[in-house]
Amino acid sequence: MFWRLKNIPAEKEESAHELMKKLFILGLLLVILIVGGSVYFMDNLQSSATFIDLPPQQFSQDLKTGGYTLIDVRTLAEYNAGHIANAKQADYYQTQEFTSFLGTLNKKGKYLVYCRTGVRSALVMQMMRDMGFTNVSDLSGGYNAWAAAGLPTEQ
Repeated sequence: MFWRLKNIPAEKEESAHELMKKLFILGLLLVILIVGGSVYFMDNLQSSATFIDLPPQQFSQDLKTGGYTLIDVRTLAEYNAGHIANAKQADYYQTQEFTSFLGTLNKKGKYLVYCRTGVRSALVMQMMRDMGFTNVSDLSGGYNAWAAAGLPTEQ
């Protein structure tokens, strides 16, 4: 060996090197376990997120429980023709303004989104997922399904 461990007789130096190798391998395994556990934890944390399409009755129930922010992603003209009470209007087609609006929201908040038929709101739900939001539900069939179910609207 080109170096010697201090205070260890030459005859025991070989076993000391073996012990150091084992400690190094053990430390490496510990690092791998910590990193692997962190990745597993983050994957499970992400999978606890909620992104679902809700039929009008369930959407209405969730809205009544409170704690949700209701977002109408239709145009202002569509919104003015009729909307669900207490909805914040943010036009999906106004890309820059819409993206800025989403940027002001708490990503850990709970959101219910809808449009006229469910197409735009489904895209918004995916957009919010990609931005790191964790709890977004979409109204299946959109405002048309809500109104057809006889649920309350306002102008």
